[in-house]
Amino acid sequence: MARMNIEPNEDGVRIAPLSALDDFEVAQGYPDVRGWKVLSTEGTEVGAVHDLLIDVDNLRTRYLDVRLTKELAATPDDRDVLVPIGTANIVDDQKLVRVPLTAERFGLLPLYDHGHLSRKHEVEVRRHFSLGEAAAATATGAVAGAGAGAAQREFYDDAGYDDRKFFGERRAPYTEVPGQHRGSDRSTVDRPVTDRELADRELAAREAVNRELGARDADRPLADRAIRTSESEVRVPVDRDESVVLKRGEGGRDEIIIRRPAVDRGDRAT
Repeated sequence: MARMNIEPNEDGVRIAPLSALDDFEVAQGYPDVRGWKVLSTEGTEVGAVHDLLIDVDNLRTRYLDVRLTKELAATPDDRDVLVPIGTANIVDDQKLVRVPLTAERFGLLPLYDHGHLSRKHEVEVRRHFSLGEAAAATATGAVAGAGAGAAQREFYDDAGYDDRKFFGERRAPYTEVPGQHRGSDRSTVDRPVTDRELADRELAAREAVNRELGARDADRPLADRAIRTSESEVRVPVDRDESVVLKRGEGGRDEIIIRRPAVDRGDRAT
């Protein structure tokens, strides 16, 4: 873990700059966006990525620390503001970061002074990006004394704080502690898993489950497979390889006979 003493916010969440975390580094396969130019909605250069703010307990990037241009800062001193990571997008081949705010709105973001990041400051940032109507109420309630775990899940449970959106199809966490593996955060150890690969895996898993359930149904006795749907109707699931024969009986009673293919019957006889 990090060697510096990180003060948690009101909800017990520990947020710290990546540059101050000696044991953290950018994960393999990801570009280090620090120093990349930041563009507004209209394509105006508003600054550059100065640092990243990390949720150290969950190995997740929550904010871009953007240092505004001198023109936009309107001050000879450096002025930094925060951008929720999931609201921005990168352009790899140009080393650019695009943020869905106008240059004017960038100038209205609250100043980030690199000190303790309070939930009040986060709520103010969130308002500028419209990350949910209930964001302010949720955070205000948390500061007033709501449960720490619930408050953390609710506040960051938004696409605007999902660093996977920032990097598109990459799915491993953006930051990592060398030598430490978090199974809940990684889809694969060697490389990130794409959305297509994940969909293929889910489809294969569903097909395997369906085959297993079908095999179980085929081996179950007929009486166990019968499902009564009404007073006058009973349904029996049948495997696609089984044949169904209706036999007319005497006394008004009919019989339904379900047969497996002859090869199956022969195999069972031997």
